[in-house]
Amino acid sequence: MRLAFAGGDALTLHLRMTGCLLLEEESSPPSKHTHLGFLLSDGKELRYEDVRRFGKFWFLPEGEKDPSGMERLGIEPFDPALTAAFLAQKTAKSKKPVKEALLDQRLVAGIGNIYSDEILFAAGIRPDKACNLLGEEEFSRLAAAIPERLAYFTEKNALTFEEYAKSGGKEYRNTPYLQVYGKSGAPCPRCGGTLAHMRIAGRSAVFCPHCQH
Repeated sequence: MRLAFAGGDALTLHLRMTGCLLLEEESSPPSKHTHLGFLLSDGKELRYEDVRRFGKFWFLPEGEKDPSGMERLGIEPFDPALTAAFLAQKTAKSKKPVKEALLDQRLVAGIGNIYSDEILFAAGIRPDKACNLLGEEEFSRLAAAIPERLAYFTEKNALTFEEYAKSGGKEYRNTPYLQVYGKSGAPCPRCGGTLAHMRIAGRSAVFCPHCQH
């Protein structure tokens, strides 16, 4: 995201996995994981908190080019242009596993490890299947599953501003609704078979060998 200052400068930030922004009274003591604060004109303070310190910030004086790589991000997952034809055009010649392609932010922005597993399960595609082996029907299922699954989990994880502030941005409500992620060895919710685990591009992947081909 990008914050614009009244003088024309800007700040680009990436919260990564554990970062969050909290609006606090200036007088309230910062938490031990508060690493940055912005004093606002109304007297409140916008604070950046991050337990694991994965977040990144880029201060941009007016007119300076943004070095964050934001311009290289791919299409948004809810963009109507995200179609089977788009995915095929971008990946059909690649030998990368489809899960690795989904994690590439230059293809579709915003898909992480958890939701790549959930998307591929919904689409019935093995995470290690090479993109160049996907057929037209598989690209169609994938294009449908990406926005559907992300919209579903966004709704399940919805918080009010008060709830977000109370939990310090650390409360997540999606865990009971996950179908496969983190459930290796458990029964598949669709067929009852045992969910399997593998590693792809250094990331974990959980899938059903029977339901995903």
